[in-house]
Amino acid sequence: MGALELGMFTQGGEDLERAQYRILSGMQRMSRGFRHNKLYPGLGELIELTSVLETIIANRNQHNSVIPRTLTGVDLERKQLTFDAVPADSGSVERMFELVGWALPEMKGLTEEGVAMFDFVSSNMRIDVVGMIPMYRDEGYAFVPDLKGNVFHVLRYELALFTAESEHYRAMKTIEVLTHDIAVVHEAPEDLKHRLIKEHVDLPNPATFIMETDLDFPFEETILPVAKRKLMRHLIS
Repeated sequence: MGALELGMFTQGGEDLERAQYRILSGMQRMSRGFRHNKLYPGLGELIELTSVLETIIANRNQHNSVIPRTLTGVDLERKQLTFDAVPADSGSVERMFELVGWALPEMKGLTEEGVAMFDFVSSNMRIDVVGMIPMYRDEGYAFVPDLKGNVFHVLRYELALFTAESEHYRAMKTIEVLTHDIAVVHEAPEDLKHRLIKEHVDLPNPATFIMETDLDFPFEETILPVAKRKLMRHLIS
């Protein structure tokens, strides 16, 4: 369960004070995570939920036109609210909108804090090519440092193209192949690339990248997700 969930807002009109307490508690949990240099999953959840709440406010007239049905969620692709047949009293609906309007400025501020931290980590992370870079770069390897663990995590990545609502999007999936001592990889990253070629013959000439940073932030919550997004931007630029 995340620190903040849509139901806290859509059902919060039944007890406004209790809902505000739960939402404040959730935001404080996220803020503590940021202060401990832990970005994910909190930042991703916060960005998505903020977008949903903004859509709810923007579509208030749509909601008013279907009362007394109960709001259940948001179709983000169509920017529309979704409802079920459960009746909702007008007082609860108004309190829900009051709750969303109250929370949004705080959530936007917290989102800005997380995004600023993301940008800081990204700007303090370098990406270099290991060996020669092939023409085909949609599959390959990335060496991502974990200074707390004193290792490089070796990821195999694959870029994929998918379509939604007649628009094309790029996505990247990764799997961890192995970990290796950080000093050894620094000394000869090409040797590790040659080992990967021998062990994974389906990629005889892989695009291979090494990420570098001086930050010893948590790997799973911060370094890895930032590195993956930085690599994807590099590949599609």
